[in-house]
Amino acid sequence: MKTRNFVLTTSLCFIAAIAFAQETASITVQVNDIKNSGEGHMVFMLFNKDDGFPKERQKAFKLGIVEEFGNSASYTFKDVPYGNYAVSVHQDKDADGEMKSNFIGMPKEPVGASNMTKMGKPNFKKCSFEVDSPEEELDIKFIIGNK
Repeated sequence: MKTRNFVLTTSLCFIAAIAFAQETASITVQVNDIKNSGEGHMVFMLFNKDDGFPKERQKAFKLGIVEEFGNSASYTFKDVPYGNYAVSVHQDKDADGEMKSNFIGMPKEPVGASNMTKMGKPNFKKCSFEVDSPEEELDIKFIIGNK
């Protein structure tokens, strides 16, 4: 009787673990038509909430830096739990770890964000997308500063 209860309990725990296992994805972000190819670093930031989006590196859920690139660059965020996210990308031309902006807050370095196709202030709600499959791919264009 004890053996049967142990097997039954172990089996139920195993089934519950599988049912509640969090699914994860890989998100590949591609930036094309980079005018200042190879200058500085490309910084890819994945956010899972509004706080800090689009430019505060320390508040990003995940951060990726590509040091060598040509007229295109890509980065893959791995082990991302399914959910709602937004991506921002900028070319840190002087590789100082900061996104430069002018006195009114307009970026001085090339920037882009998920779901942004024209100029405008990016926000998490406008730039967010749902991750619900094992592999996601995003193409991002620089909307400011790619001269």
